[in-house]
Amino acid sequence: MSGSNVIFSSEGQRSVAEIGQFLVEIGEKLQAGGSFTLMQGAEELQIAPSGNTKLELKYKTKGEKHEFEIEIEWKPGEQDVTIK
Repeated sequence: MSGSNVIFSSEGQRSVAEIGQFLVEIGEKLQAGGSFTLMQGAEELQIAPSGNTKLELKYKTKGEKHEFEIEIEWKPGEQDVTIK
C-alpha cells in the first residue's frame, strides 16, 4: 500500500470575500484552459485535472468549529468510457 505524498500545502487566514475570489479565479481558469497555477514565493505548481475527475464536497462540525472541504481527484490518463 502506498502512502500520500504532499507536494504543496498552504493554510492561512483570509476573509470570506478573499476566499470567494480565490475560488472564482480557480473556476475561471479551469473553465478557460483546464488548469491553474498555485504560487507561493518562488515556488509554482500547475494543477491540471484530466480524464475522469471526481468532485467531493464535505461539510462537518466539531463542537463550535465548522469545516467545508472541496476536493478534486483524478488519475492522469484515465478516461471516461464511451460508446462509439
